[in-house]
Amino acid sequence: MISNVDNIVITEAKEENLQQIYQIEKENFNYCWSKDFILFNIKLPKNLKKFFVAKIDENVVGYIVCLISEKTSHITNISVKKEFQNLGIGSKLMDFIIKNLKIENFKSIILEARVSNLAAISLYKKFGFKEVRIKKKFYPDGEDAIFMQKEL
Repeated sequence: MISNVDNIVITEAKEENLQQIYQIEKENFNYCWSKDFILFNIKLPKNLKKFFVAKIDENVVGYIVCLISEKTSHITNISVKKEFQNLGIGSKLMDFIIKNLKIENFKSIILEARVSNLAAISLYKKFGFKEVRIKKKFYPDGEDAIFMQKEL
């Protein structure tokens, strides 16, 4: 276990990161993205997505995926390897993507969070996301999602 995350490097996700991203996905989500779907997202053109990984010593410890259009951005996934959770890596990824989107003049960011995922909701609120509405039975298991938005 590492307690100092100052040496985190955030870079664009690449195909070579696929296995590590998939492992994090599997350990954190009951309904996880397949390897093929992760690879599809990695290969999307830069004008359609932002997909970044947080690395410590070349090991992927977290990632964030944001799909983009003209002036809208949608965070579709953020996850941190279990042994590195609660060390600020999720915050570093959120801060990184928000700054990146502001520089490119995006006007807002949207996302969904499971109503039961209080840690994620707390993180998003910390970054200024506001609850907009509930999306009923949004997830495959029927759980509702909180739709959240942040103006940039």
